[in-house]
Amino acid sequence: MKPLKIVEQIIIVLIFAVLTPLVTIGIIISNVSQQSVRSELANNTSLMAHYVGDAIESYVNLSQAQLNQMASGFNYIPDTMSKIQYFDDIEAKTKLFKRLDIVKKNQIPKQKYNIENGMMTLISPIDPEKNYYLSAQINLDIFNSLLGKENIKGRNIFVFDYKTKELIVTNANDYHADNILSGFNIDTVDDVGFFGKKNTPKAFYKIDNPTWVVVVDTTQKITAKTINKARYRIITSIGIAALSIIIIVSLYTYYLYINIRQLFKGITAISKGNYDKKIHLIKSLFTPYETIFIAKEFNYMANKIKISYRDLKEKNKELEKLNEFRENLVNATSHEFRTPLTSIIGYTSRLLRHDIQVDEQTRIKSLQIIKQQAQRLSGMVEDLLVIPELESYSLKFNIQEVDLADSISRGLEYLNNEEIEFQADIAPDLNYVYADDYRLEQIIINLVDNAMKYSLNKAPVKIRAYNDSLMPVVEIINKCEKISPEIKEKLFEKFIRVDSNLTRTTRGTGLGLYIVKGLAEAMKIDINLDVDDEFKITLKFNDYVK
Repeated sequence: MKPLKIVEQIIIVLIFAVLTPLVTIGIIISNVSQQSVRSELANNTSLMAHYVGDAIESYVNLSQAQLNQMASGFNYIPDTMSKIQYFDDIEAKTKLFKRLDIVKKNQIPKQKYNIENGMMTLISPIDPEKNYYLSAQINLDIFNSLLGKENIKGRNIFVFDYKTKELIVTNANDYHADNILSGFNIDTVDDVGFFGKKNTPKAFYKIDNPTWVVVVDTTQKITAKTINKARYRIITSIGIAALSIIIIVSLYTYYLYINIRQLFKGITAISKGNYDKKIHLIKSLFTPYETIFIAKEFNYMANKIKISYRDLKEKNKELEKLNEFRENLVNATSHEFRTPLTSIIGYTSRLLRHDIQVDEQTRIKSLQIIKQQAQRLSGMVEDLLVIPELESYSLKFNIQEVDLADSISRGLEYLNNEEIEFQADIAPDLNYVYADDYRLEQIIINLVDNAMKYSLNKAPVKIRAYNDSLMPVVEIINKCEKISPEIKEKLFEKFIRVDSNLTRTTRGTGLGLYIVKGLAEAMKIDINLDVDDEFKITLKFNDYVK
């Protein structure tokens, strides 16, 4: 299975951990709210039915009580004219009753509360023995005014006679009484209850006097204002919350993804050997601290790796140089040491033989050759021993005033050779210098010995020493073959020789000039090389006795 990217994982987590619970909670809240509003609508409808029913019943009972009171006082009026005047005064003052009249029992309507032409007839006995009754009518418009009150606006209210199923009064402009009555059976229902759909509940309330039932209908308009509006608000709130979550998570994911991509690029660069790669994060409110910390530590690690890699490369170079030095040292020692040792062994064996007679001159010459080869071997050993101390800067110097002219003389005496002539030109007023006497003599010997080795056709080696503006200067000059610029650049390095390793014609380890340069720099002596028709090395002593 292919691993998911972080963006895909965040989307899945967002859907299952945030959006799905949010939608579920929204649905639950919507249903709870809907149930609550339904219950509230039903209770409100029931209360309204009670209110209207009680108001109608109270009004009718009050009217009947007043009519009964009028009927009871009717017998106390002495004459007919006074009775007629009594009726007129009541109609004029109370404006409650219309058409007050005295009727006989056979003229009384069968229904107790007769409804005709928008009027309701009330009957009260005057003289039951003589079958006379007081009849009065009240206008049903009073009920219309009741149904039109502010606190019941928006509701359709119907008042039926539950015996005749006749519509008494309603405030609905467009209605069908049959549709209202089809929802329940008036004859079998209790005094109070509900019927109809859940979101549009209808409440009824039965009145015994008169035999009416009040039906309050919840219209679609009220449902839209309550249930639908609450549902819309919940859905809108959930939508806004979900959108806000998506926007915030998207911004967070965007910055997180970009910064993680930077980490990927940095890791890829490191794996490919690019240790200069740095991670540059886009920092914002949505950038986690852990990401910033990882980037910081990664850059620190990359820098450490870069330094370690650079050090490793340098160590490898040094190792290569050491390996080359080892190989050259083995080659040099195996070849160069063999020659003087062979001479020393050969002449020593000759002198020790008893079967031949060695004259004094031959014996002295043999001893001189043994000494010369021993000195040469000693010089090569000294060269090999001084190199590690030079390279580790552990070589100790005894700096003091040194007679430069005397050092040059001792060096030439040490290298006295019958085959090559020395032409020394040493100024008598040559200044003393501050140096290590032994190491200075070693520099002179190595330079002159190198000049002797490469002297063309055994030409004389010139040694000049003079003061240049009080600064002592030593020049060593000899005739030599042409030297290529590449070799000239490397003459002061280890194991560098003018002739080829395959066709070498001179003796030596190739360490003389390298040692000279190291000793000269340690004693603050400037060394310059000039190669043209002649090979000239110049020494300038910066520390001298003024």
